[in-house]
Amino acid sequence: MPRTIFLRVGKKDRVPLAVFINALQDFLGMLRDLDATISRDQRGSVVWEVVSLRQNSPPIVGVSPIPRPQMQDFSSVVETQMLETATILRTGGEPTTYVSYSFLNKMEHLAEKSKHLGPHAIYVDGKGKKNVSEITESTLSNVQRLTGVRYSGYGSITGNLDAISVHRGNEFRVWDEQTGRVIRCKFDDRQESHVKSLLRSRVVVTGTIKSNSSGVPITMELDNVDPVEKKTLPTIEEMSGFVPGITEGKPLKEYLEELGDE
Repeated sequence: MPRTIFLRVGKKDRVPLAVFINALQDFLGMLRDLDATISRDQRGSVVWEVVSLRQNSPPIVGVSPIPRPQMQDFSSVVETQMLETATILRTGGEPTTYVSYSFLNKMEHLAEKSKHLGPHAIYVDGKGKKNVSEITESTLSNVQRLTGVRYSGYGSITGNLDAISVHRGNEFRVWDEQTGRVIRCKFDDRQESHVKSLLRSRVVVTGTIKSNSSGVPITMELDNVDPVEKKTLPTIEEMSGFVPGITEGKPLKEYLEELGDE
């Protein structure tokens, strides 16, 4: 049964309403982003509903996943990744390949608020035991290390184009075959129809790649995107004419037997 994921916003008795709303938007955005990346569907596999709102201070909100019709429910993986990633980012580790640049941006916004409100917490209640991951100022510095653009250069990546978004700027995601990570690729309106025609295809994307201090690509300004042509091996019939007279006019079996006797 899907469990409820809670967000505690800071540790102060009072939280400005605008800050509270922004924190919830970041929290929901991270859940949706993980779900979209794990399910490889821009819509995600579930809808998140508020099931708990505690009016004590600090405020705590709980959300539960409702599976979308005729879709596999990935909420348990989202839950695990959410908690593990929050801990990894606080302690300075490297996040998993499910964590996109978009997710890190939202985590950075949430961690920024911890400087004024105190540490946030993401947790689930399970069998009387809380699994808690905090978001602190350490999280902020570690996320900035991952999201800060250190290198920029022209290049290409190859991978599957599995998600397109036109709601907040035109961009699509490619699962880079070399790193296994999601790369956000930005495109302009003139390229929209071409990009959409390549949805769920294996593609080569060329443009200006922006990488972090570890040299890991995080975003790309699109120049071109093209499908990867499938290469097929020639059939036996097609290969038979490559070298004329190779068997000296003899049946292949007889020719090979003669070679073995030499």
